[in-house]
Amino acid sequence: MDITAGAVLPEDCIATIISLTSPRDACRYSLASRFFGLAAGSDLVWKRFLPPDYQQIISESVSSGSSSSSSLNNLSKKDLYFYLCKHPILIGNGNRSFSIDKLSGKKCYMLAARELYIIWGDTSHYWKWIPSAESPVLPQSRFSEVAHLLEVCWLDLGGRIETNILSPNTRYGAYFVYTLVEDHFAGLETPVKVSVKFENENEDEATDDAYFLPDTPEEQNGQLPRWREDMWLEFEIGEFFNGQVDSVVVMQLRETQVLNWKSGLVVHGIELRPKS
Repeated sequence: MDITAGAVLPEDCIATIISLTSPRDACRYSLASRFFGLAAGSDLVWKRFLPPDYQQIISESVSSGSSSSSSLNNLSKKDLYFYLCKHPILIGNGNRSFSIDKLSGKKCYMLAARELYIIWGDTSHYWKWIPSAESPVLPQSRFSEVAHLLEVCWLDLGGRIETNILSPNTRYGAYFVYTLVEDHFAGLETPVKVSVKFENENEDEATDDAYFLPDTPEEQNGQLPRWREDMWLEFEIGEFFNGQVDSVVVMQLRETQVLNWKSGLVVHGIELRPKS
């Protein structure tokens, strides 16, 4: 864009043009001149970059303090955009979080462990639910509790999410977010089968191997874990393209073949975010 355009076009026209670009481009244009900075930082621009239903999502926030619905509505659209990039808000019953992708503005969701189905998850001999605030050794969780695997041989868990709440025409990755109890885990060197599919899909379910241990050799075929900025571990369960048809995506993780005893896994949740 020619920066001399500001000399002949009013600010709202420049803002409209910038709103048709991208968040990254808007930040670049804001450095061109003071006039462009005002236009590129306007609510007109950043409202366009926010998801169309952002107000409805914010109204469902059950977060407190600076993440409360009233506090978020008082922010400028640009400040709101970058707040939601860095600070996921809890929505609904508090077992889902919402944020946006910094580069694209597309929606990201995370399902808490309580939002997942976990076989024998409510059997105290096999799983223990830990309030996040009571565990000084675990990474900080955005949710109120996490699931601690005490011992199982049949590991089977997963989640579901409606595609109509995700950004359309977007390829998403689904990521299992977890950690291991240091020096107190066992049996987790065995790979698990992971899959992502649309509900009622007739095709044979395609699965991949995934590994829990962060020191798994890179030569292994399958999904390897990586450390996140929030100090949890994650590996990719799979990916899918969210088109225009409403459906439900089913994500699954299981180890039901080797059946060795497993312990020391702590489940944070499953996160869905756009893939570049």
